[in-house]
Amino acid sequence: MFQRPTVYITICLSTLFYAGLSACAGLDTRLPDISTADLATEKERQEIESLRQLESDSSTLLNVGWPVMKANADLCPRTSASIGVKTHQLRSYPKAMRATAAQLFGADDIPRVFHIADGSPAALAGFMRGDIIVDAAGEPSKLSGEEWNADLAKNEIRVRRGEDILTLNVKPVSACRYNLRLTQSTAINAYADGRNITVTAGMMNFAQSDSELALIIGHELAHNTMGHIPKTIGNYIVSFGGTRYTRPFESEADYVGLYYMTRAGYSPEGVEKFWQRLATVAPRSINRAKTHPTFPERYLRIQAARAEILDKQASKTPLLPNFKTGSAQSKK
Repeated sequence: MFQRPTVYITICLSTLFYAGLSACAGLDTRLPDISTADLATEKERQEIESLRQLESDSSTLLNVGWPVMKANADLCPRTSASIGVKTHQLRSYPKAMRATAAQLFGADDIPRVFHIADGSPAALAGFMRGDIIVDAAGEPSKLSGEEWNADLAKNEIRVRRGEDILTLNVKPVSACRYNLRLTQSTAINAYADGRNITVTAGMMNFAQSDSELALIIGHELAHNTMGHIPKTIGNYIVSFGGTRYTRPFESEADYVGLYYMTRAGYSPEGVEKFWQRLATVAPRSINRAKTHPTFPERYLRIQAARAEILDKQASKTPLLPNFKTGSAQSKK
């Protein structure tokens, strides 16, 4: 889990009681008038720009994250057949913005293909945005269950495209079964919960390259694959709330996550600079270690892990983290 160096702007309102105060205070200036029509137009403009950014971030998250999920399937305790698509529907968007999402993206109550990972089985099979994956009866599929698995086993998936129902030949691949999610929070953060990997819009904006984003995704994937969530909870309970017992898991997620991103084909060169940049917006973490190690420590450990990885690549040694003998991961 990444720390949350969000700047919170807090307006403190002090309630003052004076004898004889009978009404709330008012303004001392006359504000310019704005029309209802202008307000509606600007609201729609801002919603459209916000949704377009969400669309772009969602596409980037899938395109960077899906290769990480695919490349490390043999190290994940949870895997499934994957074709590399992300669907959407109206409920995927904030309630206040659903009307605009329907207008802009054609979102409705039916799950439709929205993003297709580059080079994925879905891309190679000719999936298109707006396709509806359907079952044998032509009804929208729930993307799970025996029928879905049977279709994948036959390398065939039916889609409704306009008025037509097509059968696409697709060859799924095994991938880590952790859902990649995007939240519109402005906090620079990402987190794992054992089933999902969630990245904020703030983090998407802060990451300067696909390699940095892959580092973040790899870090969170490591939290899930290494069982850090239940371990952290257990340590917290046993230590009566001691937060220092979570730090080693963060260091391990940095270490294993660097392997995960490199195995997916991303360059680890210079990704440690992420922590130097983060220090400029969260300087307290330069010297303070609470639930997470300090930024200088994370910077140096990633440098050291990269050197280890480069040595293995040069010697053609299998690109695997140095698991302790007898660990569950070492037996994979």
